[in-house]
Parts: sequence; C-alpha cells; structure tokens
Amino acid sequence: MSDKKKVVIIDDDEGACLMIKETLETGGEFEVTIVTDPKQAEGVIKQATPDVVLLDIVMPVRKGTEIIDAIKKDSDLKRIPIVVLSGKGEMIYDKKKKEFHWQPNNPAVKTRGTLPDAKGAEALAQAYGVTDYISKPFTHEILIEVLNETIAKVRKKKAADEDAPPPLEP
Repeated sequence: MSDKKKVVIIDDDEGACLMIKETLETGGEFEVTIVTDPKQAEGVIKQATPDVVLLDIVMPVRKGTEIIDAIKKDSDLKRIPIVVLSGKGEMIYDKKKKEFHWQPNNPAVKTRGTLPDAKGAEALAQAYGVTDYISKPFTHEILIEVLNETIAKVRKKKAADEDAPPPLEP
C-alpha cells in the first residue's frame, strides 16, 4: 500500500491541472488524478478514492457547486474532504449578498503563515460544506500547506473514530 496522499483535481483548465499535478508529485508525497470534464467528476472520485478533492468552481457545462452538492449526497463520497480553488469569488455571488461583507474590488486579506490568503476562506468553506477554500492566484506553498492540513485532520479523525469504543446498546 502506498503512503502517498491521493488528490483528485477537478478543473476544466488542463494547463492548470498539469501545473498543480507536477507541483504536488515532484516532492513524492502526493499521487494526483486529473479530471478536466466536470461531468465525469463523481465516477473518477469513486475510482481514485482520494484523500482530498481539489475543485474549481467556474467550469463550462457544470459548476463546481453542483459537484459539491452531488458529492455531499453520495454516501460513498460524502466523507471525502473538498478544497475549492477559485479566482473570481463566484461562491460569494451564489449566496445571498447579505451573508457576506466582502466586495470583489476590496478584498480583506488574512495571513496563512507568511503568505497572503483571502480572509473569507473559512466562511466560504463552511457555507458550502467544504473543508477549505484557496483563492487564485495562490502559491505552491499555500496549496501544499492546505492539502497537508486537510488530509492530516481527516486521518486524525478517522484514527480517533477507529479507536473509539463501540456504542453501548440500550
């Protein structure tokens, strides 16, 4: 069994997918599967059984938010963490404007380590039921940090669940 962290990237931009794949696989700790046709997303995820899905939101034919909904409704996939990649703030516009205090031309910034990231990432992730949100453009360091944090959390929770005693029967 491989100790590599398995990632499925779903993005219609094949060039971006290949760049991310190369970045992640260069260090040897990740195994990456690419999906450039969003209609094939769930099938590829089921086949690849990834530790995390890296998902773009704006794609032709099928939005990333539709893929999130489908994953969350599928009993085989719903526990797989999703990290959203987006550069245009589409998730904000899909929600009621009153829920967010963010303007596209005046984004607030927070720091993830020494690198900037969008302030609303956690709020956006929670609003859509995904694990995290990375704003484009992003650095390789942020991408790897977010993926490692996400996978570590999921593996820790899984280990805790496996170690927990079975529930008592009434």
